[in-house]
Amino acid sequence: MKNYWDKSNIYDSFNRLYNYVIKHDYTGIDVFDGLNSKLFKDTPLYKSKLFRLALIQFCKRSPVNFRKLLLVSPGFNPKAGALFLLGNLNMYKATNDDQYKNEAERLFYKLKETHIHRYKGISWGYNFEWQARAFFVPIDTPNIVTTVCVGKALLEYYNIFQDKESLELAVQAAEFILNEMIKFEDENKLCFGYIPEEDAEVHNANLLAASFLSSLNQYIKIPDLDKKIIKSLNFSISDINKDGSWPYGTKPFHRWVDNFHTAFNIESLINIKENLNLIDLTRVIDKVTDFYFDELFTNEGMPKYYNNNLYPVDIHVIAEAIILINRLKLFKITNNQEKIAKIEKKLLELINVFQDKKGYFYYQKGKYFWNKTPYIRWAQAWMFYALSDIILFEKLYSNNPNELSQTQVYNL
Repeated sequence: MKNYWDKSNIYDSFNRLYNYVIKHDYTGIDVFDGLNSKLFKDTPLYKSKLFRLALIQFCKRSPVNFRKLLLVSPGFNPKAGALFLLGNLNMYKATNDDQYKNEAERLFYKLKETHIHRYKGISWGYNFEWQARAFFVPIDTPNIVTTVCVGKALLEYYNIFQDKESLELAVQAAEFILNEMIKFEDENKLCFGYIPEEDAEVHNANLLAASFLSSLNQYIKIPDLDKKIIKSLNFSISDINKDGSWPYGTKPFHRWVDNFHTAFNIESLINIKENLNLIDLTRVIDKVTDFYFDELFTNEGMPKYYNNNLYPVDIHVIAEAIILINRLKLFKITNNQEKIAKIEKKLLELINVFQDKKGYFYYQKGKYFWNKTPYIRWAQAWMFYALSDIILFEKLYSNNPNELSQTQVYNL
């Protein structure tokens, strides 16, 4: 599959972003951190679910950043930290430059310090409270997506530096997932939950957990883990529509189909397929990937947010599209090559359009206006990881375009 990434421009873009995040010590504001407002924390309004939802949506959707007025302080987000760690590890593999090794070590200790002890194992959560339609989540509540993202980074840290503590922490993260996060299990299906004791069935959370466990199983053999992973696959695959579209979750208000959650699901399927050698998953991957490229991008290659709506053009969507395309190339999943070529060119254009002269990336472009708020997790961390992913892929691909080793493939 032909490459369209312009490495020189990507290096420049990455370096500007790198300087920005180092200057801010990997901290910043988040799309959903409105409830960190000290202005409303101790008022009766804060006790209202509707007010909490409204405050989060106001902070999220406003093109003007009011967080200073609302007394919302920037902070260190563990999921962003994991993505920054993965990005630094990618850059260290690509360049062998010790600056990235030193930054990776610093992030490793930050993540170690922010873990949450559980009855069995450890976990990670967000550095803010948040209100969803289905539930309210206090600050530092464990969630499976953040825990899995950190666990993935810990495995990569161990793979490069053979740091036994990082592997042990990843094992403890798996203990938490297996002991607290199985929402239900029967003979054929299993669903990993999003947060403890809540009943939301979200496919990307379920499959991200299964994917992480399949990777951990390459290092530590856990009895019957393969069976649980396959049950998790069965649960989420059974909810794929006939046309290949994949709803976000099973609840009536979770039935939308969007770009980046579909991409997460495809990426998880690829990883599980390779780790467990599940050849039969190829058909499912092809079906969902065909829908992804046909319905979640325009004919010109522009990434759509939803299958039925282009806007907003979102930096998180851009970043995950970059990452998934690299996975498809590495594993030689070669359907939709012509469409992918158009998309790659468009993504390069969008990288330039979305990056501010100060180095950070904007959040979204709506139909009529921009939201240029520099969110640390949603924008900077994901683009840090995505840009480093291109640089590492180019390094591996340029050295040996026809035969990337299986170790190189897994570790990208």
